[in-house]
Amino acid sequence: MASLLAACGLPQQGPRTPVIVEGATDSRYVLLDVDAAIVQRLGHPLRRSLSGLGKSQASQPSQSVGIGDVLDIRILEAGSGGLFAQANGGAGGTEFPGIVVNREGRISLPYVGSISVSGQSPTQIEDRIVDALRGKAIEPQALVRVAATDGDVLTLAGDVANPGPFKISLRGSRLSEAIAGAGGSRFPAHETRVSLIRDGRRADAQLDNILLDPRSDIAMQRGDLVVLTHEPPRFTLTGSVGRPGTFTLPGTEYSVLEAVAAAGGPNDNRADASGVFLFRYEPRDRLAAVGKAGLDAYPDSSAGVPTVYRFDMSKPDMQFHARRFLLADGDALYVSNAGSVQLDKILGLFDLGLTAANRVENVTQ
Repeated sequence: MASLLAACGLPQQGPRTPVIVEGATDSRYVLLDVDAAIVQRLGHPLRRSLSGLGKSQASQPSQSVGIGDVLDIRILEAGSGGLFAQANGGAGGTEFPGIVVNREGRISLPYVGSISVSGQSPTQIEDRIVDALRGKAIEPQALVRVAATDGDVLTLAGDVANPGPFKISLRGSRLSEAIAGAGGSRFPAHETRVSLIRDGRRADAQLDNILLDPRSDIAMQRGDLVVLTHEPPRFTLTGSVGRPGTFTLPGTEYSVLEAVAAAGGPNDNRADASGVFLFRYEPRDRLAAVGKAGLDAYPDSSAGVPTVYRFDMSKPDMQFHARRFLLADGDALYVSNAGSVQLDKILGLFDLGLTAANRVENVTQ
């Protein structure tokens, strides 16, 4: 029968369970039989993060002064009768509010002259003022405060309610604050991809992950570009199920069991209960964490190592495991045909299926 099947080339929906298991023996992909330990360590897929581009804590923006910034400066002297004491009625200091950094990145002060301040911190500017007043003022001191800045802004674009520039507050702003300040996404958070472009580098994450994972809710920096795109996460489900196709993940907590059930479940007449498979790329470190050795022999790419998870649904406890194992964007689920399906096809070629067999039995009786 096996030889006849191979010769006939009967159509199949996909590989049968033995073929998939055999394919793992030559290191084409990693095959993992799902159990409680696999679910605990790998059941929650790795979510994309923005943590590689910056710190998660909201820190103050860069205090380097830029063109157009407004500075409040106060110059003090140790004794009376000095240059600035005279300007302030002998009080020992003079205020210079609202000093604007010009197009050349410079400011001008009495007895100090024109100095370059662009790219410098307030502390560095204080030192420059004091150096310029040595020998002119009595033990001068300077205090510099950034009163307003036009430089600490980022840009939000794409599927955001109110795209445009966003000003980073002096106390610092996180990514979630910037998106919320622009009115938020025009689509549900789990269907919105956030791309952050900083210093020529790019990182992507789903908006719901940014809101729930502090590591992705990083501090904003001057010049950041944040683009929101409507890209619902999807997975495919093929094989012996009621309604195969491509589906949108309704949320981040969507399990293998829910996905198979929503597609009508395994076909009672065709499905192999021991052959429910999930195809996914996994990082090497995640596979090593479950004791998988010899990973260098497997193909690798930027997406990770090709990995196949096998769910043997003929085992009662697999219902619990499949319920806890969550799907991710790009996953592929496949339900294999049972071996008896191929036998039925061969019998059908010779009109020897169940209907014909029943007719023969009736005649003999």
